[in-house]
Parts: sequence; C-alpha cells; structure tokens
Amino acid sequence: MKYIEENKRIWDKRSENNDIWSIPVTSDMVRLAKEGKWSIVLTPQKPVPSSWFSQNLANKKILCLASGGGQQGPILAATGADVTVFDNSKKQLEKDEFVAKRIT
Repeated sequence: MKYIEENKRIWDKRSENNDIWSIPVTSDMVRLAKEGKWSIVLTPQKPVPSSWFSQNLANKKILCLASGGGQQGPILAATGADVTVFDNSKKQLEKDEFVAKRIT
C-alpha cells in the first residue's frame, strides 16, 4: 500500500504549490453557478459537456472522487446538489473546506 501514501504525498505537495488542480474557484464562479451559469473541467482546456449532467442538479446526490482542490465540488454544490468530496490528499480537501467556509 505504499502507492497510496506516495499518491497522498505527491498530491499534498501539488496542492501546496497551487497546481492547476489545486486552485480554488472564485466567489464569482460560485455566485454564477448559483445562477445556473457554470461548467467544470476534467482536463485543463475542455469543459465537461453540459449534456452529461441533469438539467436540474438541485438535491441530486453527487460523489466527487479524487476531486479535492476546491473546484468541482463547490461548483456542483452551488447548483444545489448534495455533494460529497473524497480525496486521498488532506491538502486538497482543505481547499474544498476553504471554499465552503468562504461561501457560507
């Protein structure tokens, strides 16, 4: 199970260095998501097609796996979804907590 600890160490370090996947969304992005104007990315340059999502995410249960970093989870939560974020990296999860505290 060394690879699990190695993964955690690497992602904690990437998070500390504000890797592209570790830069929390802005308050404006959350506000726009609440207004229905949102997108999320799984690659640096291409948003996930909106057709992959239900028209209305309110109260939908969404599990975000390996998606800490303060990006996808907060945006989906701002749409009204009931979001659970799971990540091996504590530093990545702290970014989600940061966004959550900022918007509440």
